[in-house]
Amino acid sequence: MMEREIIIMGDIELGGGTLTDDFISDKTLAKLIGSLTQKKHPVDLVLNGDTFDFLKCPYVDGTTRSYPRHITKEISLTKLQYIYKAHQKVFQVLKRFVRKRENRLFFTIGNHDHDLFFPAVQGKIKEYLGRKKNIFFRLFYHHKQVYAEHGQQYDFLNKIKPRQPFHTYEGKQILNIPWLSLGLISNFMYLKEEHPFLERIKPIPLMFSHHRLIVKKLSWRSVKYLLLSLLYFPIRHYYDPTYNFPKEMLKELYRRIKQVHWEVEAIVDKFKWRRRRLVRNNKILVLGHVHEKYIEEKNGIAIIHPSTWRDEYFLNEKTKILYPLPKRYVKIEVEEGGSLKWELVELHLREGKFQFEDVIKDEIAFIRKAAEQEKFKLSF
Repeated sequence: MMEREIIIMGDIELGGGTLTDDFISDKTLAKLIGSLTQKKHPVDLVLNGDTFDFLKCPYVDGTTRSYPRHITKEISLTKLQYIYKAHQKVFQVLKRFVRKRENRLFFTIGNHDHDLFFPAVQGKIKEYLGRKKNIFFRLFYHHKQVYAEHGQQYDFLNKIKPRQPFHTYEGKQILNIPWLSLGLISNFMYLKEEHPFLERIKPIPLMFSHHRLIVKKLSWRSVKYLLLSLLYFPIRHYYDPTYNFPKEMLKELYRRIKQVHWEVEAIVDKFKWRRRRLVRNNKILVLGHVHEKYIEEKNGIAIIHPSTWRDEYFLNEKTKILYPLPKRYVKIEVEEGGSLKWELVELHLREGKFQFEDVIKDEIAFIRKAAEQEKFKLSF
């Protein structure tokens, strides 16, 4: 008899419904979560980091749209309101899920939803969902011999500081987000708005090889931002903690700029080494952060990356056709007595495919086409 079912999925990245919102699969996700509410046994739903894309969600103050470096709880709450309005279907079905008291909903904190450290943001999400006791915000999930965390702590450039999630600056509490994230929101988000579709295409190096213009733009912005971070910002913004440049990053950034390498690197090896005791003491370990499928089974231990729920595409090198990538989640059955059974479930949402050359001519048009295919309403 099943004691509990555990569903783990990560990197959903619910955004504000704007050009920078890469999640359009509300209908499919809502249907899946809705099916979990019908289960007779208890269900743990683990949204394993980057559930919300606060990082790429713009902040609008009157008629001004921006991506602030100094993120206060008020800014985070405003962004959360945009996300809620854009993805009400998902929030509504989560509300039904947690209404069943034996069900539990876990939000593990990733590098895109660092804003979840704000108690006010946690409280607002609980308010949206109409429950308090069975909703949890944590850095990891652990039940029986099942362990999950987002994985940004094993990525040098995106590692957060959970013991120091905030700075105090000019009398205000602001988020202490990674230096790379600060660079993204202050220097690269307008490039993302200019080329909203390109980040969805995998593998990134192959996409770059067919689009040299974006390589030049990205490289120039990267070099400029790095030089400013080293030579200008520390003097100009001496008392601003968001401009402190971590010197140990210089070598890594130089390597990536030189190689035009911006994909998140494999984190499994670092995880296995740094958390080796944890790995030995559990049977199923699930990571996110890396938007690729990965399964490793050895000595009765499974380490799994289910990949992302963002709208992403595989670029065929020969035909230059873009194929929508499937969505995946980990389903785990916990039997009475503690035995575990798992599977990686794969969902193919649509057959629509695009020609790469057509996409780069009018990226916004194809952002709209993709949203129409999944019946998602954009707000721009």
